[in-house]
Amino acid sequence: MRSAAGENQYPGFNAWGAEFGRSGADPSQVTVAYLGLGAQPPASPMPAFAPFHSNFWDQWVRFFVTKNPAFDSLTLDPENPGPWQARIAELTGLQDINQADLSAFAANGGKLLMAHGTADQLVSTRATDQYFNRVRATMGAERVKGFMRYYQIPGYAHAVGTVFNASWDSLSALENWVEKDAAPTAPIVTDAPIDPVTMTASVPRRTRPLCDYPAWPKYKGSGDVNLAASFSCVNE
Repeated sequence: MRSAAGENQYPGFNAWGAEFGRSGADPSQVTVAYLGLGAQPPASPMPAFAPFHSNFWDQWVRFFVTKNPAFDSLTLDPENPGPWQARIAELTGLQDINQADLSAFAANGGKLLMAHGTADQLVSTRATDQYFNRVRATMGAERVKGFMRYYQIPGYAHAVGTVFNASWDSLSALENWVEKDAAPTAPIVTDAPIDPVTMTASVPRRTRPLCDYPAWPKYKGSGDVNLAASFSCVNE
């Protein structure tokens, strides 16, 4: 299947390290599992607790591609869509154009902050890496640095997780960059508990540095492992 933007592949997921859910009484596990591998195998009709990817594909095929609510989405082969190729190309022309030349955006004073957790089980960080590298290849690394930042957050899943729930006032960072020309400098994310009462899904107030991609936070070898000051951004 080829999209209208020419895409014909997806770079894959970080299966090693992604959070797919685990046994236990933590209330967040239902959401974590649903965003990952789910609790039921895909079928037609699609079970409510099949993986989110499966439910997304099912509804997209039935309501957008075929416009037939009774269509069995599992019969549409994404590698060989046959008679549905033209419709898929039409839809991706509206939904999935990956514009790499952001010159007009930058010329109008636009600033862009991107952050993505490496434990994301729903959207691959490799796809975000690919896009960011494509923008830099198109516009040049120095020019991109003037209006765009990309951070990977180790241990952070998709919206909710049981390992690390990164919280960062990105809005203030963006406002300062746009309105005061103050680019983000050594930003830090804080582990925010999902449940402020039980605090079962995080290490409250744990911090980590946000590193300009492709740099990542490496433990210095000493100091409190829950403090950002004990980590340095490295490219090795």
